[in-house]
Formats: sequence, C-alpha cells, structure tokens
Amino acid sequence: RLSPNRSAPLWTADSVVRRNRPRHKAASIMSTLCQGEPNTVPIFYGIKRDYPFFKRGDFDALPALFFDNLSSLLAIMLATIAVPFIAGSINPAITFEHALAFQDVIFGRVAPGLAFALSFGNICYGWMAYKLAKYDDRDDVTALPYGINTPAGFLVAFSIMLPLCLQYADLPPQAFANKVWEVTVSANFLGGCLECLGYYVASTIRNNTSKAALYAPIAAVGFVFLALEPFRSVGSEPIVGMIPFAVAFTGFFANDGHGIYMTGVNSLLIFGTGTVLMWCGLLKGGPGRSGRVEDLSADLISAWESYAGENTMLPVVGLRGLADGAALGQSLRIVIPVALQSFIETMENVEAASQKGDNYNLLEAMLVDGLGTMFGAFMGATIPTTVYIGHARYKNIGASSGYSLMNALIYVVILLSGVFAALFRLVDQVSILCILIVVGLLIVRQAFEVTAPRHYPCLCIGIFCLIFNYIGLNGGTDRGYANIGGDGGIISSLIITQIICDLTDLRFDRAMVYTFIALLCSLFGLMHGNNPVAIDGSPQVATSITVSFADGSSYYTGLNEGWRFAVAYAMLFVFCAGHLAAQKAGYLTVEPIMDNGTDPAHMKFGEHGESSHKPTAKDKMDPISA
Repeated sequence: RLSPNRSAPLWTADSVVRRNRPRHKAASIMSTLCQGEPNTVPIFYGIKRDYPFFKRGDFDALPALFFDNLSSLLAIMLATIAVPFIAGSINPAITFEHALAFQDVIFGRVAPGLAFALSFGNICYGWMAYKLAKYDDRDDVTALPYGINTPAGFLVAFSIMLPLCLQYADLPPQAFANKVWEVTVSANFLGGCLECLGYYVASTIRNNTSKAALYAPIAAVGFVFLALEPFRSVGSEPIVGMIPFAVAFTGFFANDGHGIYMTGVNSLLIFGTGTVLMWCGLLKGGPGRSGRVEDLSADLISAWESYAGENTMLPVVGLRGLADGAALGQSLRIVIPVALQSFIETMENVEAASQKGDNYNLLEAMLVDGLGTMFGAFMGATIPTTVYIGHARYKNIGASSGYSLMNALIYVVILLSGVFAALFRLVDQVSILCILIVVGLLIVRQAFEVTAPRHYPCLCIGIFCLIFNYIGLNGGTDRGYANIGGDGGIISSLIITQIICDLTDLRFDRAMVYTFIALLCSLFGLMHGNNPVAIDGSPQVATSITVSFADGSSYYTGLNEGWRFAVAYAMLFVFCAGHLAAQKAGYLTVEPIMDNGTDPAHMKFGEHGESSHKPTAKDKMDPISA
C-alpha cells in the first residue's frame, strides 16, 4: 500500500513498534537498519525503474571522476613502488630484488583488489541514487562520487609500508614482499571496520573536537606528501613539468576556483602535455628511471609483457597479517586517525549533498565506505576507499548515477586485466605529481576555510608534525624530529592541535581530557614513539607500541623519549587544572569560546571549500562550476 502523496510504504518496521508499545532494543536496531536517519530513504528499499541511467551531465562527470581516481591511483602507486628503494637507502639488506618482488605484488595483487573496492562503492552509490529517486519520486538525483582515499594512500605507503619494509628487511625478497603486503592488507581491513562503526561515534567526536584538530592530520598529509614532495619532483624536471604545473593552476585555481577549462579536461591536459613532452625525449631522468626514449619504450614493453592479461590475486590470504599483532599494532596508530577523519568526512559529504537536495542515508553511506574498504582488503587491496568531495559539482552539471556506475566498469577492466602496469609506464610521472600538488593544496585550503582564524596557528602546529616526519624520512636525525614525527606524526597532529585549540579557547576542562589522552598515548608509544629500548633492556624498533620507561644509568644518558612526554603532559594537566580552578572562581573574566573553531564564513564555500556559485547558462554550456 502506498501513501497518496509519496511513494513510500505505510507499513515499515518502525511503525510496528510505534503503536503505544515500549520500543525494545531489537526493534530499535531493526528500525535503524530499515529507516536509518529520519526522513531519508531506508536501506532496504525499492528503486525507481524509469530513473535515467545516463544523462548529458554524466558525459561531463565521468571523465572528471575517472581522471580524479586515475591521478590518485597513479600517484599512490608511484609512491608505493618507491618505498622499498627508500627503505634500501636506510638498510642495505633491502636489495633491488626485494623491490622487484614488491612491485610484482603491487601490480599483481593490490591493483586487482582495488578493482573490487572501487566497483563495490561506485555500484552501491549508484544503487542508492536509484532508491532516492523512488523515495522522492524525482529524476534529478545525482549519485555520490566514490574513489581512492588519496591522503590515506600516502600514509599507507610512507607510515605503514616503509616501517614494515625496515622491520622485514632480513627476509628473502618474495617473503619480504608477502609479509609487508599481508600486514598492510590487514591494517586496511581493520580501518574499514572502524569506518563501518563511525556512524555511532562520528557525531560525538565531531561535537567534541575542534575543526582544526580534525583537519590537521589530513591537511598535513596534503601539504607534505601531496604538495611539497611532488613540487620537489617538478623542480627536478622543469622542461617536462612546467606546463603541466601551469595548467594545474589555470585549470583548478583560476576563475575563483572554477578553472577555465571544461569539467574533466584539466587532468587530461596535464597528463597529455607531460606525456607528450616525455616521449619527445625531454625527460632527463635519474637513478630511478631513465629519460631516454628507448629506455622508456623498453620499460613500457616489459610492463605489458609481464602483467597484461594476468594477475596473481590471492583473496583472503592477505588477512593472514592479522596474526602479526606487533606489526599490526604499530600500523593502528595510522589507521585509527585515518578512519576517524574518513568517517567524519563522509558525514560532511552526505550533509553537503543534502544541501543540494539529495538527502542520502548517512548510515548507509558510512557502511558503503567501510564495507568497500573491507571488501577491497579481502581481495588484496592495501588502500582505503571513500566517498569523494565534489557532489555539488556533478549535481550542477546534471549528472545522475551513470557516471558512477561506468567509472566502476572502466576500473574493473583496467585493474583486473593487468594493463594498469603498462598505463603506469606510459604516462609521465611528473605530470601525475602536478595533479597531486593540486589535490594537496585543495585539502590545505579547505582545512583553513572551515577553521576559525584564531585557530590558524594551531592548524600550522598540526602540519609541523608531518613536516618533522618528512624530514626524518629524508635523513634528519635531530631528536626533536624523531620525538614528534618519527612514528608518523598523525596522532600527534590531531591531539596536540586539539589541546592548543582548547587552550586558545580557554576550554581548560576539555584540554585536561585531551592532555590525559596524550599522556597515555605517550606512555604506550602511540604518540612520540621514540623508544629504542624495550622493557627488558633489549633493543627494539624505536616506533614500537611499548611501555616507555626511563632507561640508562641517569636521566642524561637514557634513549627512550616517550616517558618524558608523559611527564610533560602530566605537568600540562596540572597547568590546565589550575587555570580551570581560577576560571571557576571568577579570577579569569574572559569567557571560554564554545564553537569548536568553526568559521561561519566558510559556508560561502560550501561544506568542503567548494564555491556556492550558482550555475549560469554559460556554466551549463561549459560546465566548470563547482
């Protein structure tokens, strides 16, 4: 039976428990699964069969989403394949054979696993669009975009895989590659589990955390690994890199952030220009890759012959890394903050879509993100996936769900067929990095736009934590770099930023809570992980999850550093308690600021720094508006 004014069933699981009877826990859970958020389409709901699969807007949206995914995927693969070489520069036991075995695993197992993760999410979000079209009885619904979690991909490479490479350096090449892959896959799987649970804690965390703290880790990754490091690479290849670098700014930052090219053309121009210049012999090259055309051709042919038409997928096998508790525990210091930021970002993306008229079920969106990551890990992927920023852009150009579903089909073909390795060798890597510069700087800009100006200094401190990690990866040996960024710096970026935001806002009670959390994290190696001496006095990896203690014969000769930060945070706890007491007693007359550092002005940019520019007739003919 259908309601006369809406195509929604009168009978639902919720109506059963509403008729003057107390709501039982089982009924409440069933209601949540069937209905989810109030006034949103239930998870278990029919589809609008005459909803248009592909419209004119999908032709514009598909290349934009495809190249968005492709640039992220190529860049993350480039960083991932470089990890054994970086580790080899630190530990000579890691040889070229180790790097080759690792590369085989990346192209043969990780890439096909990503095909399943991307197809799962894109198909689910396309299906959600069909359900919402039926629920609202309209045809102008736009699917949420979905793809690689770019910042998380770089964290996986440099903060999870790199320490694992050093830890397993003594293994033979194939065992080395298998072990690093298994632990990383398992960490990715656990991250997906956390994303699924995000629905139940995201609101609480968001309401009790400053915007600067939530965005500091991801902004730091954007600044350091997505912008700073790629810009260095552009500097090493100016003839090939300069024009793609220029197009990156005219295409993504000019015209008040709308760019001057049509949607989907920006990335193609950047790829195309750099690739043509590379194949003209203008790439100078270096130790990792020759710039000579004959060598580039040989690499391309080798990649085609080695991987095209084949893959070495090993579903489920990667989850054997769950048995390696010690290595997996170290990875969780990266996985937990990434999952936290990811499900809060999903929440805000769904809210942004709602502002554009597409009111999706938040619980279902978080489940899709988490299950997509878990499914990908089950099939061998090491990189998480997530809903993308940009629904407003695709909505403005009139896309439906076809662009999302076709994107899934294209990546299934590319990644499962084994041709991705040849594509990776065909495209100029410097131009890939130019796109990453754009992505990184957009993330940084977004972080500042949603943050209140008084918290800008705090956000900068959060970014410093990852800069210290970057300096350490490039040979910096100063104790301060290792203490703050040696363990990846992600948790430090979040918690230290939160503490100083609360100090700025005079919220001493909440600062005490986060200070106590920082004390515990420091004591057990989750923060400031620079503890090279184990509890039994034997040497250990400095970033191990451990109990930090004062080693050595005196304070001045000990090597462990975590316990010193625990003492420092205990002192800061007392400092906050004293100021809270003075505040309660009326000695501090300035009132605390309770807005969590959200800048009201950011609403003019939308939820994620997108312009609220309304599409004009010109935009619809030349769809570049965000």
